[in-house]
Amino acid sequence: MASCLVKMGCDPAKIRIQHLGVAVERIDYRPRQWQPGNVLRVLIAASFREKKGIPYALEALALIRDRFPIEITIIGDAGSHDEKQLILKTLDRHNLRSCTRLLGFQPYSTFFSEAYRHHLFLSPSVTAADGDTEGGAPVSVIEMVASGMPVVSSLHCDIPEVVKQGETGWLAEERDVEQISHCILRWLDRPNAWETWLDAGRSHIEKEYSCQLQAFRLSEHYRSLIN
Repeated sequence: MASCLVKMGCDPAKIRIQHLGVAVERIDYRPRQWQPGNVLRVLIAASFREKKGIPYALEALALIRDRFPIEITIIGDAGSHDEKQLILKTLDRHNLRSCTRLLGFQPYSTFFSEAYRHHLFLSPSVTAADGDTEGGAPVSVIEMVASGMPVVSSLHCDIPEVVKQGETGWLAEERDVEQISHCILRWLDRPNAWETWLDAGRSHIEKEYSCQLQAFRLSEHYRSLIN
């Protein structure tokens, strides 16, 4: 986002990075575990809008389903009627309906209760045809990293600030289905490394995305303007 402001003509000296804040202390850290041979439960949670990249997530899962049994849960519904139809057609084209639960819009509490039942959070955001983007990073990605959930996302907007490539998760280029599938496989090929990666992810969120810490940093930014 800072880079976008510079391209629009903002003086770089005037820009300060202020991360989003979440209530980390209220998010139970439950590092997920998975072993080869077990069903991989994958969660997708987003409004049905082009920038969320849900069809690409489904196509990537279709590439690995012959190697790993999967169950998919999708929380969300039509931000766009056209996008919903594309998602449903993608499920049908790859014969994923039988292993997919479509829950529609759900309350926040259900999002978390479902999250703790799943092994992997898939959120490969993209830049939409009309220029719509995440702007920063989806709060859901921040929260899932904090909860101890393996995350596969994309090199989009500020997501690489939240998910550190190869250290706390894996990121693919936008719309690159094969790369998304490879990122999923990086988690599945090293289940014994999950705890190390997930611990690093939780620590990163505590240090950089705690709402209390970010509130303090924001107040410091304002004080610097006064001084």
